[in-house]
Amino acid sequence: MITSGVLTSLALIASPNVGADESTQLFKDWHDGQHIDQFPRSQGYYDCTADLGVLALCNDNVTFLQHSFQGQLSFADDNTLVSTSIVTDYSDDLYATMIGALIRDFGMIYAEGPNDSLDLVYELHQGNFADKASFELALNSFEAEQLRNGYLVITLVEQDSLEQLCANSSNADDMILKLQPGTRAVDMFVYEDDYWGATLEASFHLPGRMLSRLQEKVRQAPVEDF
Repeated sequence: MITSGVLTSLALIASPNVGADESTQLFKDWHDGQHIDQFPRSQGYYDCTADLGVLALCNDNVTFLQHSFQGQLSFADDNTLVSTSIVTDYSDDLYATMIGALIRDFGMIYAEGPNDSLDLVYELHQGNFADKASFELALNSFEAEQLRNGYLVITLVEQDSLEQLCANSSNADDMILKLQPGTRAVDMFVYEDDYWGATLEASFHLPGRMLSRLQEKVRQAPVEDF
């Protein structure tokens, strides 16, 4: 049974992030752009491409918050690291602990469940919350309903000027597109899996760098009549 009620602590709260435009950090010692050869089998990494559907390595001995996770590293076509995920069995305590850890550097901007979504950037611009109490009530109700249905994804961003960025963005997607190249985003998933059961996952990536990489591929595309 997936139950909790701690999302209000994450909503649009972030701590200063120094040098975000230069950082390549994804999670701990994993950095955007690292070559796949830097993750040897001798350190516990193994090919899990067939399981994840993209070029990937996994490591079953990743420790975070004094808990064991499976680390999943996804690579681009040039064999460089572009995103990382940590995955483990869900528990209410670990869910709350992870949110407590993320609150130090990240703020929540979006949440989605099986049948509904909550764009906090858009909602705040629309003035849909009369006060802090109504905001917390709406967020807690949304969280409880999605967890009851067995699926919740929360998008968070790391930003030293999160409040200003929110003011200049019309919605969560707009904010993501405006992030500095070194500003991390995290997608935190809670879901029921038919095989694994209740699962907790956090995926770290750098949207600004991913967008630049895509734009560069477009620029380098060959010109051909068709």
